[in-house]
Amino acid sequence: MKKITLLLSFIVCVVFAQAQLLVNENFDYAAGSGLIGQGTWAIVGTSTTNPITVTAPGTPALTYTSYPSSGIGNELSITTTGQDVTHQFTAQTSGYVYFSVLVNVSAAQATGDYFIHLGEPASTSAYFSRVFGKLDGTGTKVVFGIQNGSGGTPTPTYTTAAYDYNTTNLLVVKVDVVSGASSLIVNPDMSAEPASANWISNSTGTTLPTSAGLGEINIRQGTATNAPTLKLDGIRVATSYTALFTTTGTSNPSANEFNAIVSGNNLLVKNVANGSTVEIYSAIGSKVQSSVLENGAVELNNLSKGMYIVRVGKLTQKIML
Repeated sequence: MKKITLLLSFIVCVVFAQAQLLVNENFDYAAGSGLIGQGTWAIVGTSTTNPITVTAPGTPALTYTSYPSSGIGNELSITTTGQDVTHQFTAQTSGYVYFSVLVNVSAAQATGDYFIHLGEPASTSAYFSRVFGKLDGTGTKVVFGIQNGSGGTPTPTYTTAAYDYNTTNLLVVKVDVVSGASSLIVNPDMSAEPASANWISNSTGTTLPTSAGLGEINIRQGTATNAPTLKLDGIRVATSYTALFTTTGTSNPSANEFNAIVSGNNLLVKNVANGSTVEIYSAIGSKVQSSVLENGAVELNNLSKGMYIVRVGKLTQKIML
């Protein structure tokens, strides 16, 4: 037991010394259920028009080769003039925040509108890194844009490349927590952060992040005359580019990987042989819970917020609640 504790403590120290994955949202909730109240998702404002609903993977499904959140759980269908939602995470007050998302656009409009962004914790107005979609110049494809913040005369900067409808794209956004300056890259190399010249950058808008930092990611259904119609999935938020694409933990190469899926204060562990023991350790190496896997999955409930190590045999993964 002492060796296990020392090993887990070492893993924890390495993880904290490096960057953290703050959000890993694969919408692994029941198809047809509303998103509000699932995990930590909450409504923005009061509109309940077109409530955002979890949907089963459609055709085509939102998959992207080598992306850690590809093909897990369900997805969301985003329309126009509807309910907006927010998911809070541990607020960051320095450095950069990155987020990635799989997006498949089925329709866009000439003016364009934003559909996902970061914000200050519990704020209804201080939004940053707004990601837009609109028609390209030919009127047959979509271009993606990025805007720093609100205030003044903010204008999004759009990609020069245009992208086909009904095709899944990986969008990655980088935000300076102090200035709010935001950058966007589409379908990047995931092995290392691309050079700054490869990002589409924007610094318009006079609103700056306050001392509260950045601590929420929001999904928005924009105006009927401007906004795109799309599906999205696989939202990941991290404090480094590498953390977005790293499958946390170590594993025995001869064993199967397992999925550890966070939903609020609960943890669902899947894809491990029946009879395996799932153990949860705290950041200091103390065992918090354990359970035996049955029927391919086990759920561990009522965990406190924080970082944990999930251990199944020789496999381990780091999770954040």
